[in-house]
Amino acid sequence: MIMAGLCLRKCVFFFLASVRFIQSRDVTMVIGEVGGAVTLPCTSDLSPIYLYVQRPDPVEYINGYHQTKVLPSPDPKYANRTHVDPTQGTMKLWSIRPSDEGLYECHIRYPTKDNREIIQLNVTANYSIPNVTVACDSSSCLVTCSSDNGYPRRDVEWSPNPPLNQSHWRAVNSSDRRDPVSTLFSVFSSISVSCSSGPWLNLSCAVGGALSQEHTVCMPQAGSPDILVVCVISAVSAVLLCFLVLVFISKKRKAKPARGNQGGKVAANSE
Repeated sequence: MIMAGLCLRKCVFFFLASVRFIQSRDVTMVIGEVGGAVTLPCTSDLSPIYLYVQRPDPVEYINGYHQTKVLPSPDPKYANRTHVDPTQGTMKLWSIRPSDEGLYECHIRYPTKDNREIIQLNVTANYSIPNVTVACDSSSCLVTCSSDNGYPRRDVEWSPNPPLNQSHWRAVNSSDRRDPVSTLFSVFSSISVSCSSGPWLNLSCAVGGALSQEHTVCMPQAGSPDILVVCVISAVSAVLLCFLVLVFISKKRKAKPARGNQGGKVAANSE
């Protein structure tokens, strides 16, 4: 019984001790833009004994504050990019990089308790306005969309106007490239559009909210049957119009002498 009581006391002791470090299970979501700055809210309680921020798994100490002790220097990756404000319970991070994305742990000690806050930083970078190129032959058009310097990776989304049946277009290629220095993404997509659905199709693409201008595809080619038909009809119409004008003018000229002769006959009869 004595041994059982001691074991129970130890279990209760370890449980109570662990509660000090597991007071917050909520994750605070924060969004930052590449090259910008963001503030990580560690605590709303003021005047902690110490406050430090680290990355978990693997553990990387970033920066911190202690009332009476000198804490280690920030990790070189975060040197001159962070500042802990104990009066606000925050850490500011600037010159944000894609590699900064992930979980952060704030460890705070007060006179009567310890606390840990978990923050998830999501990093974004706006993609450039997509560039669209169009290459057509007599039956189809190859359309390519590309956009650069964005994060995270996004897919190219196509918007045909009017909407196309899936049978009238197909994906040819879709790829991405990541810059080894900035670690930002460039994305590419090519589709083949069948022009059998009709000419004058407007097409645009979007990448992560960046929208391209509309481009017209499947335009009739010079010398194509459609163009020839239009040219022939136009020429025939012009010739016919000229013929009708000439006939009208000719009849008008013949009508004038006839009216003159009729006037002479009337005068002779009156005499």
